[in-house]
Amino acid sequence: MIQHREWNPKVFFRSISSDVLTMYERRCDLRLGAEAGGDHAYLAWKQLPEGRRRALEAELLPVNDLCSSHARPYLDRAAQTVWAGEPTLLLENREWTVYDLAMRLFIASPKALTDCHHGYAVDMMEHFREFQGKHPATIQATREAKDAMKRAMAEHFRDHAGGARCQVEDYEGPDKFALFIYHEAEVTTVDRFDEEGVVVPEWQRPVVRIAAVYYPETCTLLVKAPRKDEREKLRDLFAQIFVGEVDYFEDCAKTPKYAFANLSRLDFVFPTHPADGIDDVYVTQLAVEPASTYVRRCTLDFEPGLSIAGVHEALAQHGIDLAADVVRGLRLQFRFERGGRGRYRTVSLSNPNRTNLRDTDRDRVIRRYLREWGIDVSRAGFTVAVPPVAPAAVL
Repeated sequence: MIQHREWNPKVFFRSISSDVLTMYERRCDLRLGAEAGGDHAYLAWKQLPEGRRRALEAELLPVNDLCSSHARPYLDRAAQTVWAGEPTLLLENREWTVYDLAMRLFIASPKALTDCHHGYAVDMMEHFREFQGKHPATIQATREAKDAMKRAMAEHFRDHAGGARCQVEDYEGPDKFALFIYHEAEVTTVDRFDEEGVVVPEWQRPVVRIAAVYYPETCTLLVKAPRKDEREKLRDLFAQIFVGEVDYFEDCAKTPKYAFANLSRLDFVFPTHPADGIDDVYVTQLAVEPASTYVRRCTLDFEPGLSIAGVHEALAQHGIDLAADVVRGLRLQFRFERGGRGRYRTVSLSNPNRTNLRDTDRDRVIRRYLREWGIDVSRAGFTVAVPPVAPAAVL
């Protein structure tokens, strides 16, 4: 189902300053008693008619999704656009909490907040499968193409026990073009109370979101869908409709993406540039296939802070030698200079092509270093001019 950050109105209103709550009251013509603080506003919120409260909550869910330290860079970029002509606000917003910043952006420009949320949602979705284009190509992101995608996906879902209703939204970022596909899943039951207080099943079709994200610079497509049928269908339709070549994409999972041979060197380090704000990088886990015929796989966890030589010493105590045994998976911990509790990022990599990396600003930095360190040895793709994309539209 479509996942939002947990909506807790009590925490939400407590986390917003009285001044910003007052601005929200004016925008929505509400009387929450914002001057008395978040607790009072929450109690007043609970007293709103249910229909009105539900409608307002639907608007606030994307705002709440962005009230996270991970979303701060996205909000900061949106602020640069919304308040481009107001230098005072551009300076002041750096001191606002993430809750106040998200709420003030929503009040000042709902569209900018929506665009910010779309970009954040694309980047935070897990990468289920990556496909590589065979040669440079430009995409034809016309309205006709989007309509064709909507019809084809709706037909696919009907043929696979899904519902007939389907919605397609597109998002154009500075370096990507994304399609969100919302569709009805298989019928399922949800228990509810009837008029007489008896628990009865109610048949529903939950709405599920999948996505295809295309990077023109490298001709890479990331398909984010939990089931193989949807991943392959979305890949083939994207190639056929937007590229014009049905077998344009190759499955990167067929070729191992990661190489761990450098870890066998005792002098190996993880060099970084000070400008990227990374304090340290440590190996915290290794999955090893020993040369022994009696052991298929060993997974060892390490305390953060060990050098590569220290990792070798710990492995030797368990009879593992990286010069002879094969590393199948790796976990690295990155410690950034800033970020409070979010200053740590743990990255898991295993062959042929499994990772928990997303497409956030920090993860893009990490991806670049994995290539520089010789760990990511996948084909770099093609550097091409980013093609023009038709204006984003909700279909």
